[in-house]
Amino acid sequence: MDVHEENTGRSMASRLKHSFIYALISIGGRSLAYWFLYPLVFVYCLYKSVRDKSRAYVMRRFTPKTKWAFFKHTFWLNLTFGRTLVDRAALGILGNTQFVSDLQARQMCEKLVGQGKGMLLLTAHVGCWQSAVNCMQFLNKPMHILYYRNPKDNDKTVAQHSGKKAPFTFINPAGPLGGVPEMMTALHRGEIVCAMADRVFGNVQNAVEVEFLGGRVQVPYSFYRLAGATGAPIVVAFFPWQGKGKLSSWVFEPIFVPDAGADKKYYQPYAQQFIDGLTQFCIKYPYQFFNYFDWWNDYATTNNR
Repeated sequence: MDVHEENTGRSMASRLKHSFIYALISIGGRSLAYWFLYPLVFVYCLYKSVRDKSRAYVMRRFTPKTKWAFFKHTFWLNLTFGRTLVDRAALGILGNTQFVSDLQARQMCEKLVGQGKGMLLLTAHVGCWQSAVNCMQFLNKPMHILYYRNPKDNDKTVAQHSGKKAPFTFINPAGPLGGVPEMMTALHRGEIVCAMADRVFGNVQNAVEVEFLGGRVQVPYSFYRLAGATGAPIVVAFFPWQGKGKLSSWVFEPIFVPDAGADKKYYQPYAQQFIDGLTQFCIKYPYQFFNYFDWWNDYATTNNR
């Protein structure tokens, strides 16, 4: 399996540090944990290896002119990520969060699910996606998350914190056929499949090229092919962090993909449509993009071997 395991879901902090943060949340809530993040993230950002993980995005999104400006943007990016992780843990430990969603978007999703063809919910590694998938019971349909759990991920899920059953099931993209049979089965049952559409798992031949922040990157096209084959509508949604214990939803108009066969070139425009939405998100919420690798250089390296 050709998977960027080192870049996908790997924790920077040790289990001990995670446990310490969890203890702070239990003792003093989110506020105490947030305050601890300031010195912790500052120290982490002193390491070149940590700064390098953010460099590609920071340079393209902010074009900093000095080392201090670069450090500042890197610090705020990582601090925001830390806050989203604190909020995810707090959702499980304290059992509360504020999920602000637009009534019209909720009704749109309910209507789409009610058509009986299932729904593909596509999001990305931005904002509070980890908390949001635990807050969608209003759709009243089983949900399945396409999710790769890195063995080096030290962070606990919301369900592990709460001791309760998760409101969704996992589909492993590193399994046989990338989880496609499981996704098709769920969609045929009229259920919801949620996937991160901004990273390529497996063979890069299963990806298409798109424009993102002034460069070329690759994203999987299988979700759009799957939508065409099953008739399931696609909903692109991102979940920005809005402050302590609060997240919201940004839902785009549904995408209906005709079945155009196996040729991936027919699905590239839909992948670009997803990335255009991601671009809008990064413009409005510049410190909430959490792909910690050089997406653009990965594309250039892959296509110049």
